Amino acid sequence: MRGQPAPAGNESSHASRRLARCPVDSMLDVVPWYKGLPDLERSVVRSELRTVSLSAGEYLFRAGSRSPGWYGVVEGLVKWSSPGTDGRTLSLAGFSTGSWFGEATMIRRERFEYEVVALRPSRIVILPRDTCERLWNNNIEFTKALMTHLAQRVNWLMGCYTGNVLLDVDTTVARAVVAQLDAEVHSGTQGRLKISQEEIASLCGVSRQRCNAALTKLARAGVLQTHYGGLTVLDKDALYRFAKISIDPAAQRR
Repeated sequence: MRGQPAPAGNESSHASRRLARCPVDSMLDVVPWYKGLPDLERSVVRSELRTVSLSAGEYLFRAGSRSPGWYGVVEGLVKWSSPGTDGRTLSLAGFSTGSWFGEATMIRRERFEYEVVALRPSRIVILPRDTCERLWNNNIEFTKALMTHLAQRVNWLMGCYTGNVLLDVDTTVARAVVAQLDAEVHSGTQGRLKISQEEIASLCGVSRQRCNAALTKLARAGVLQTHYGGLTVLDKDALYRFAKISIDPAAQRR
């Protein structure tokens, strides 16, 4: 008896494409607040998400724009910064895959006082404000997650203020690496971060040469290893010590 004919090459490729996960779904799979929603609510939220694609150097929004909702990074890297009246900007943070931002402005229904620009080609989802409002009015777990997120943002901003006033460049660079590591904690990267020295320098507001010197110091201490296209954190506890950040015992248990 003759066996079934092997699928043609184009049929095999079509099957592979059907099996491939959508990047948005892959990102949502590791978002705790989304995974905690009831099945029906997850489907509704997924259908209401808007997607925006950015080229490197393209702004997601500028200061003065109105907030359409809560932003989440599907892939890529964007920089959060505050523009000054003299033309200079203050780098505040970088948001990579799995990061959510813009919640405070959304809740206050105010205009943005800062701007977000893509450091590399990036894909962003927007959870509309009406959807967020429905969730925080009807789902206590979502409300708790949003409040926790806000508390963490306030803590991060206090750390940024301290860093800009008191900390040296080596510590600031270490904190930038910590921020990227924490942002990808649910992504299964095992400490391997896809971020260039130029991108870290941009996030810290320092020259590439000075950033390279700080990363070299961390590498010589056995904290991380740099390689083409990124770096790998080898000793998370040591990285936190260099960044002068205490590790939350609850976070260690997770």
